[in-house]
Amino acid sequence: MRLPGDEIALAIGFCFSEQVIDSMNDLVTVGYCKDVSSNRVNIFRKDPRKGVALARSGQGRAPSLTSCGICGKQMISDLSVSLQKVQKNITVETSRIATLQEAMFNDQRVFRTTGGTHAAGIFTRNGDLLALAEDVGRHNALDKAIGKVLFAHREHEAAITVLTSRLSYEMVQKAARLGIEVLTGASGATSLAIDLARSVEMTLIGFARGAQGNIYTCPERVLLKD
Repeated sequence: MRLPGDEIALAIGFCFSEQVIDSMNDLVTVGYCKDVSSNRVNIFRKDPRKGVALARSGQGRAPSLTSCGICGKQMISDLSVSLQKVQKNITVETSRIATLQEAMFNDQRVFRTTGGTHAAGIFTRNGDLLALAEDVGRHNALDKAIGKVLFAHREHEAAITVLTSRLSYEMVQKAARLGIEVLTGASGATSLAIDLARSVEMTLIGFARGAQGNIYTCPERVLLKD
């Protein structure tokens, strides 16, 4: 289940999150399929022989879906994901996080109309918005935002991600794949999300509302103001 629109960004972001591609340089073409409904996208790698299966289960048969992360897959232990530790280049004040949340909310056009969508915003270390995406599914929203960043070839500028959702293992995985240093969510974090964030040295902040929140991992990046 997803919100129509941004299909190309969703496809690019999903393939990146699933380690099918590492950048736009891996692609020959990406575009809508011909002679079918406009919500289908074709992606062609430069060297398909080096592609990886979308299904990452033990037997490689279980589907991997954009609308949920590890839903339907056998076990988390079956996920053959290799994530590098994120860099430690930034610090952020709690007041800056509140500013980013406000900026993102002001651009959530679908949410303001319906109240029924999640949003993901990706920012530079200076707080400049690189990409914003909305979707009924939180995984889709983040994949769309990641896809927009990749399409603009600005992935190396991505540093902070703000989510309106809870912080699940899959959301941390997607953010870590992009090298995000600080990931915030409006709701809480699962234990698996905290474990993964700690292992990749990502700062994870849940219940981020205004200048308040729960810092679960790597608090050294967060500057608290009196």
